Amino acid sequence: MKTSSHPEWKWLVLLSSLAVLPLSTFGQDQPDEVRNGLLLTAGIPSLSISYEHQLAHKKENRRFYLRGIAGQFGDLINQEWTGYLAVMPAWVFGTGNNHLETGVGLTLVSPSNSPEVWAALNLGYRYKKPGEALIFRAGGGIPEGAYISFGLAF
Repeated sequence: MKTSSHPEWKWLVLLSSLAVLPLSTFGQDQPDEVRNGLLLTAGIPSLSISYEHQLAHKKENRRFYLRGIAGQFGDLINQEWTGYLAVMPAWVFGTGNNHLETGVGLTLVSPSNSPEVWAALNLGYRYKKPGEALIFRAGGGIPEGAYISFGLAF
């Protein structure tokens, strides 16, 4: 009567299957979640660079970001440029590649070296393919004006 011909084979098969199991998720469409973005924005009449960080998302179709913006906007008539810094919580809605984004925050503006606080607002379109680095934005807001943005997620 044979009790067990090769018990080590059973353990080898079990350990091999457990080691291969995590690799099977790579073939499925589950992109890594990127939470940071760096964007260059050209607006009428502004230029800015912004950094954003995704704080949380409740569901797949809603994400919450905190965005910091540094830039300048110009007076089209007098050709004068004024610097600004803005902090804006932003909400991004939608699934897939196409999203609606909106934000409300504060802008510190420094015209003639006497700082003022303004509202920061935006409403726009955002293209971001899940799992890819390219970000495209277009819309309108304060202080960016009518804008178009290109950036990278990381």
